[in-house]
Amino acid sequence: MKSIIENLLTFFIALTGLIGGLIWGMNSNWEPEPMIVTIVSFLEIISFIIIKSSKNNTDSNNTPPVNNSNSFTFVVNNEKEITNSEYEDRQKALTRLLFVDDNYTEFKIISILKKAGWINTKAVKDITDLDDSKVIEADIIFVDINGVGTTLFKDQGLGLASALKKKYPSKKIILYSAETTGDRFHKALKEVDSCLSKNAEPFQFINLIESYNK
Repeated sequence: MKSIIENLLTFFIALTGLIGGLIWGMNSNWEPEPMIVTIVSFLEIISFIIIKSSKNNTDSNNTPPVNNSNSFTFVVNNEKEITNSEYEDRQKALTRLLFVDDNYTEFKIISILKKAGWINTKAVKDITDLDDSKVIEADIIFVDINGVGTTLFKDQGLGLASALKKKYPSKKIILYSAETTGDRFHKALKEVDSCLSKNAEPFQFINLIESYNK
């Protein structure tokens, strides 16, 4: 700040000297003294402009290069820059998954997802209240077709998934089942966001979650 003030002061003194020298010279038929003052002031102004321009070019050349590599960075909520890998890990930690499955303790995908970074993965045996706090908190809900929703719907998981999608249209509702037969024309199959075999590979569950997490 001090150097800026000093530079501006020098510039204005030189400018004042130039103007004063011109007036003095015109009034004295350009005697040596006013001519010297005018020339010196003019040279000081030119020097100031050249030095200032040179400094700006130097600052421009010292600007860090744009990162064009495959390792992208993001600024989240005015925090420090993070890599794309760190960003993905953060998104995983923020995404809340819920599995509604009467045999969830035997369903290995839940533990696999947690180990893969989806730490907010929860599971319940059934939903008896659509306003259940776990339902409200979840971003993506996986619903088993059989053995759940039995207290609320005669068509079990199909009815539950349909009701959840109608009540929470912004949530992603995914039906899954180990059964290969059943009502293939149930309206819930068209209302939910996706359907998946319970025997699908873990990467298929992960890919589906990631597609909704972008």
